[in-house]
Amino acid sequence: MAGARVKAFAILCMVALCLHMADAQVRGLRVNYYQRSCPRAEQIIRTAVQNGFNSDPTIPAGLIRMLFHDCFVRGCDASVLLDNADSEKLGAPNANSLRGFEVLDAAKSALEAACPGVVSCADVIAYAARDAMEVAGTVKVPNWLGGRKDGSTSVSAETLTELPAPFSNFTTLQRAFERKGLNQADLVILSGAHTIGIARCGIILQRIYNFKGTGQADPAINPAYVQTLRNLCPSNAPGKQINMEMLTPTKIDANYFNDVQAGRGLFESDNALRTTPIGRSLVSVYRVPQVFNAAFVASMRKMASIGVLTGSNGKIRTKCNIA
Repeated sequence: MAGARVKAFAILCMVALCLHMADAQVRGLRVNYYQRSCPRAEQIIRTAVQNGFNSDPTIPAGLIRMLFHDCFVRGCDASVLLDNADSEKLGAPNANSLRGFEVLDAAKSALEAACPGVVSCADVIAYAARDAMEVAGTVKVPNWLGGRKDGSTSVSAETLTELPAPFSNFTTLQRAFERKGLNQADLVILSGAHTIGIARCGIILQRIYNFKGTGQADPAINPAYVQTLRNLCPSNAPGKQINMEMLTPTKIDANYFNDVQAGRGLFESDNALRTTPIGRSLVSVYRVPQVFNAAFVASMRKMASIGVLTGSNGKIRTKCNIA
């Protein structure tokens, strides 16, 4: 019993350290960055996100994923939005799956009308993800930083080397996150973004019908959940879409971690979180709504500061898809 208490205390200390580190500001970024140069910037972006959510309640998931896929490849520089012959959009993890471009385009167009050449596309992505967290959940996200500049390079092959796959094990996930300056607590809590959004059945068909060539489902999946997934995803319907989390699929909350603990993680990477002692402990801790909310916001803030370009190191693109 004493050992369990010590372990729980150590995990809570790790989460607390994660929260503390997230408060550290990156050089060149600051709160209220556009207060003088474009006072309505954050409200303009918020309006675009709210309108997108009103039309499609799954849009917040797309905007949060957009930030993740932007920041993990070349840093948070809006390279994910560029159109060229070999752009990140065309990489396997992104092709035909990234969502939310129309919201970002609406926000950028309104910003250019109000404050031409002032607000970067990288900041539009970051603020839109912040607003997505708020409109789709009970989380409040104060002190969000601005000041990112845009990059000019986008390479499809880099999505394969930098973005962890949905069939990754814990070690692979940990290494991918560590390369970006994120720790195991960040890895587990940011996986909680799977509490909202949709996925195509094709990603899980082998897992529920023929895992590793066995002709059976992945034994790590809760048997009742296997049947639910088979009902939703016939073996001949790879293009069908299903909710990432069944109970509250459009709300950012801690239910994802209840599912993971019970063997109801949709992807192999979700189940991977409970394959190590520290992963299992973090999954248990993040089931507490208050802990989940605080930790999710803190780690999202850290992720939104990965590899940023500031000052003269980047540019401000007036059209986000053109370098």
